[in-house]
Amino acid sequence: MNTLAKRLGYVLEIRNITQEKVASAIGTSQQSIHAICSGKTLKPRNLVAIARFLNVSADWLESGGGNMDLAENNAVGVTQFCSSVPLISWVQAGHWADIHLNDIDEFYPCPEKHSKATYSLKVKGESMSPDFINGEIIFVDPEVEARNGSCVVIRQNGNTEATFKQLIIDGSQKYLKALNPNWPNPIIEMLPDAVICGVVIGSYRKRN
Repeated sequence: MNTLAKRLGYVLEIRNITQEKVASAIGTSQQSIHAICSGKTLKPRNLVAIARFLNVSADWLESGGGNMDLAENNAVGVTQFCSSVPLISWVQAGHWADIHLNDIDEFYPCPEKHSKATYSLKVKGESMSPDFINGEIIFVDPEVEARNGSCVVIRQNGNTEATFKQLIIDGSQKYLKALNPNWPNPIIEMLPDAVICGVVIGSYRKRN
């Protein structure tokens, strides 16, 4: 089982769970789950949610590392699911280490496994749609390693306000990509002064 597709297919088989059931549980389409199982999608943004629903380790599902059993991969310093995390502004995200919880008025329950440093943000604009839409709540963990394909909150070019893009690593070069296929200049260079403020580990979208 040397690929994400094979590992996910294996879990679905031994759990006797259909792609449709997974899709319904995490709020996505069956086509999205099928794309992962067929190997077309290699870096799904909802991988943590899939792993949580199937009760397996997200690290194992993604890379094959560690044990499949979630109980055997509990990390030190990781909170239980659904603990509340602060909702902060994009300016605060750029300087999260300097923010005190006393200054926060709103909190959201994070259903994903996360560190105590995790926070949430409200998406602004359409640069990351349709994957993330305007007003959607994203959960960001500064202690998660940013990898190729990760969606990251990042501050660069001397800006005080953070932004939200997909990280693309091509050899020694790093780029930031807007997921909206119609976005002007969808790929920009990651600058030397860039600071990654965290990796998006999940999201919450209100249903109409």
